Parts: sequence; structure tokens; C-alpha cells
Amino acid sequence: MRPVLITAGATRNPVDAMRFLSANSSGRTSAALAEQLPGSCFLGSPEAVLRAPSSALTETYSTTADLMERMRRWILAHPGAVIVHASAVGDYQVEEPSSGKLPSGKEELVLRLTRTPKIADHIVRWDPTCVLVTFKAATPETSGEELVSICRKQLHRTQSTLVVGNVIGQLGNTTTIVDADGSEAFDDRAAALYALGARLRSLRET
Repeated sequence: MRPVLITAGATRNPVDAMRFLSANSSGRTSAALAEQLPGSCFLGSPEAVLRAPSSALTETYSTTADLMERMRRWILAHPGAVIVHASAVGDYQVEEPSSGKLPSGKEELVLRLTRTPKIADHIVRWDPTCVLVTFKAATPETSGEELVSICRKQLHRTQSTLVVGNVIGQLGNTTTIVDADGSEAFDDRAAALYALGARLRSLRET
């Protein structure tokens, strides 16, 4: 049986000693999948780890760079694993975060942001034998057909086995699972997660 790594929540890339750039991601999806995959390693943000089931082995990450390094070490130590990469990863970081607290009384504050590495693009390079599941959130105006196309592009770019897509603002009723053979659309989020869990259990046993 393949080991399973599930990432959850959102990265926190610092602006100064108190502030950070992050995303709105609770880790609920990852926790629901971990419930269906007992014994998984649950690598999450501090808030997401609180949602992890008791059957999961938990570990916490902070920044994009920290998440990337923790994933790399785990994947290299567990070849052939199932990787469910559901974290909302920060695409940008402050070029030079302040070690102190930036003053709050300024009328304007200019930050220079630089791109962070796309973690999903590195996973199969670390371990070509892994099974990779990635997630894609599309903009609110995205149609169902466009969502499938966007997910398929990510499937090829990252060499994912599955890509799970949703439309921002329609999380509860628009979810698509895309693989090399086609796509399956769901109008109910819970049904999509159950179907995804069933696929993951099957992949875990191959």
C-alpha cells in the first residue's frame, strides 16, 4: 500500500515580524480526504492541522519555501507515494521582509513582490513514481468547459494523475475531476470529495 501525503491550508509569506501574505483556505477539503485515507501524513498550516482527523500524522508548515522543503524531504523518503497537494500556495513573497514591524501610520506602503517556485511543477521531478493529485481554483466567470480546459493544462504541466478543479464562489456546487481519459463534473461538493476519496483509495492500493 502506498503512503499518502496530504497538504492543507495556506502558506504564510512574511511582510514583517507581524504581517504576512496568505490566502483564504481552511483545510476542510484536505481534512475530509484524510478521513477517507487513515494513516495519511497531513502537512498543514496551523489552522488546517486543527481540522486533521486523529488517524492522520500531522506536521505544520509556514512559508511557501518551508512547505516546499518539507514536501521534498517527505517525498524523497517515501518513493511511490500518493501526493494530494491541496494547499493554497502563495505565488508571491516580499523581496525583503522586515525583521521588525513596519510602521502603521503611513499613507502609502510600497512592497516589492517576487515570484515563488511552483511546488506542483517539482513533485514528479522529485519522484517520477509518485501518484500526484493537484487542485485548481478558477476565477468566478469560468464556465464548466473552460474549467476542464484549465485543469487539463495543469494536468499536463505538472504530470498529475488527477486535477480537481473548482470555480471561486461556487465551491459547493461546481467541482470537476480531470484525468488523462476525461473529466467528471459534480454539482455537489460532498459527492465530489467522496468520489475523489474512492479514487485515491484505489490508487493507494496499486
